[in-house]
Amino acid sequence: MKENRTEQGWWNTLPQDWTAPLRGKDGTEIEVPLREHPALRKYASKDEAVKALVHAQRLVGRKPDGYVRVPGPEAEPEERNAFRSALGLPKRPEEYGLPELDLPEGFEVDGKLQGEFLQVAHELGLTPEQVHGLYAWFLPRNVETVRAMEQDREDRRGKELESLRGLHRGDTRAVLEAARRAALTLGGEELLAVLDETGAADRAVVVSALSRLAPVLLEGRFRFRDAGAARTITPEKLKEMMRDPRYHDPLQRDPAFVDKVAKGFATLYPGKYEPGTRV
Repeated sequence: MKENRTEQGWWNTLPQDWTAPLRGKDGTEIEVPLREHPALRKYASKDEAVKALVHAQRLVGRKPDGYVRVPGPEAEPEERNAFRSALGLPKRPEEYGLPELDLPEGFEVDGKLQGEFLQVAHELGLTPEQVHGLYAWFLPRNVETVRAMEQDREDRRGKELESLRGLHRGDTRAVLEAARRAALTLGGEELLAVLDETGAADRAVVVSALSRLAPVLLEGRFRFRDAGAARTITPEKLKEMMRDPRYHDPLQRDPAFVDKVAKGFATLYPGKYEPGTRV
């Protein structure tokens, strides 16, 4: 009759008081009689189990091939350097050696940004293969993103120009030129640069508004060389100045003060005017 190894196996010959820890399915560890431990069921005989135990003892404390201990936070610099060397990490960020990638005309790599990328990669402990892979993926993606942004701006500029043409028809070119001259009068080349960088120069509403300001801004008497006075002059202030003897009294008349009043009128009411009729 065939032996029932589950009930009559060699492990039943072990002393009842020999115990061993066993972790249950719920994670709880308990002590069970060694003869009931399921780990022994895979060995056909006691000799087999003993050989396995001896072999396991030989492996205790031995580092498997390729094993590298990860240094903890308290590790010395030498241990960390040995770990990095085992992983094949370079000693300095610039030693990664990035691959050469073909870039479209007009694109070039920002050397400062590239240096920061290598520095962070080195601090994170990335291998050269990882760094090369990330770089080869990121750079083309960055070019695609920039191209998409440029195309989006061109599309929006085209739509805004079509909107301007719908409003001004054959006068569109004149409106664009008037808006440019008004912007130059207001803030010079610096304002033009800001309008262009922010995309405001492409907006139909901005161009139309500047073109409507142009006739006023470009009159000889109304330029922003007196911008400080333009910000402080008010109708009430102008009335007060006209009541000053230096303006209305022929005996005390001050030409410089009279000119100041005239400039105040020119600022508040550009175009032809008659003092005393608008205030």
